[in-house]
Formats: sequence, C-alpha cells, structure tokens
Amino acid sequence: MVNVEVKYSEVILVLRGISLELPANKIVCLLGANGAGKTTTLKAISGLLGSEDGKVTDGFIEFSGERIDRLETEIITKLGISQVLEGRRVFEHLNVDDNVRTGALSRGDGEIKVDIERVYGYFPRLGQLKKRTAGYLSGGEQQMLVIARALMGRPKVLLLDEPSLGLSPLLVQEVFNVLGRIQADTRMSMLLVEQNANIALKISEYGYVLENGRVVLDGPSEKIIENQDIREFYLGLSELGSRKSYREVKHYKRRKRWL
Repeated sequence: MVNVEVKYSEVILVLRGISLELPANKIVCLLGANGAGKTTTLKAISGLLGSEDGKVTDGFIEFSGERIDRLETEIITKLGISQVLEGRRVFEHLNVDDNVRTGALSRGDGEIKVDIERVYGYFPRLGQLKKRTAGYLSGGEQQMLVIARALMGRPKVLLLDEPSLGLSPLLVQEVFNVLGRIQADTRMSMLLVEQNANIALKISEYGYVLENGRVVLDGPSEKIIENQDIREFYLGLSELGSRKSYREVKHYKRRKRWL
C-alpha cells in the first residue's frame, strides 16, 4: 500500500496518503482510535470499499507484484486475501458446521474435509457445537467461528478487524493464542486492526499507528510498546510504568508528540 487516499461518496476523505507494508509470514498490527481509518484501510485492501460508496482515489495497493486496488472483491479473495469483519458476522440461521463450510465455497479441491478438522483442532469448542445454530453462540464462540470460516479459504493474507471487541479478557487471550498458533503453523501473513494495543503489540512483529487517516508512527512492535506516547495514550501507563488513575487521566494535558 503506497500513498493511498480513500474517499467516500467522492467527498469524505478518510485515508490521507497511507503507506504500509505487510511482509510475508509476519503479523503486523494497525492501532488507532475510533475514526482513525483502520477499518477503511482493511477494506481498501480486501476490495470492500465499493459496498459503502468508497474508492481509492490516489496511490495504489499491490499484492505479489499485482495491483489489486482496482479489482473486484471476489478476485482479491481468490488471490488469497480474506477479511474477518468487525462485529462477528455469522450466518445466524445456519449451524456451526455449515458456517465453516461456506468459507470453502470457492474451492474445488478435495481437501476440504481435512481443513474442517484442522480448524476444529484450533477451536475445539466449535467442534463440540457443530450442529448448534450460529445465532445462539456466545460472542467469543462467534468470533472463533468467523475466523475458522475465513481459514477455510486457505488465505495467504488474513485481515482481522477488532477480534477482541466485546470479549472478556480470558476470551481475548484465548483467541489471540489461537491466532499465534495459526500463524506459526501456516506462516500466513496477518494484518491486525486492534484497539487493545497491549495484546496487539505482543502478538505482532511490526506496528503502525493511525490518527486522522495518516500514519503517525511505525516500527518494530517492541520499540513501539516502549514509546512514551503509546504507553500513555494507548496503554494507559504513567512514565513510571504504573497504571494511571482516573484523576491522572482526567487532568492529563500533554499533547502527543507526533501532533
């Protein structure tokens, strides 16, 4: 992605010249507050902007040497890019097993059964709930289901939009542990959008921070997590490394150094 600008309805400029790189076999995280442009970045890559009257108006996006920002979503998916959308969008009236199988509809090979067992190996809870109607699953189970469904397409790149949203701390840790295992086993690349900066930086190898549609900071995750602004504004830690109190947050005045 090089100097990409995105507009909605040909008027609203959301991304303002973003450049980022997702190396092969790596996890990269994209951090930022609501409205920073994180989800728009993912949709620009996966080709989903058109459904919301959005368009890449400048710059370009390449994958394996091929420009993809002008391609249809179906073609981008077949090239090996899958997005797990925010909000756990399962097919509510289908059971778990049918939801998983829909992820392989575009495939014509004979290894679908092998992959089904593989994703149930990553998410044993789903294997126990194969016949359960997806709409009756818990939030954590639904999050596991949409990830499992995306894996059925055997993607080379997995785009994840806020996988921790609305989950308890224990479930967040469980989901991210599985993502780490998946990446280690498959060596696929992952671009992770998260507001939970702490866990995102721990699982990723490189990070970008977005604000107002621009990249304001990027670098190796271990360096970003030591950045004082990141610690104070995204991790809620004081300069001494302790958790900030409500009084400290309420009266905090210093502006971010990148503004």
